[in-house]
Amino acid sequence: MGCKSSEKPKLKHKKGLWSPEEDQRLRNYVLKHGHACWSSVPINAGLQRNGKSCRLRWINYLRPGLKRGMFTILEEETIMALHCMLGNK
Repeated sequence: MGCKSSEKPKLKHKKGLWSPEEDQRLRNYVLKHGHACWSSVPINAGLQRNGKSCRLRWINYLRPGLKRGMFTILEEETIMALHCMLGNK
């Protein structure tokens, strides 16, 4: 299984910081169509980025439900309890 590569010629990919417009395009596309094949997402969303860049941006910054910041007391207690049971696995 895998993604089919596009038949279009290679475009120069944009590097560096993401603009709010690019974030919005990626967010809208993934929420509407999903992300079955990350290499096709930037082409279909109209972004000049590569698939890996889009995947990392989605997973680390744009994904709904992503929690950033400190652990809550309950989360910390859960981590410690699991560590006591499982060790450093």
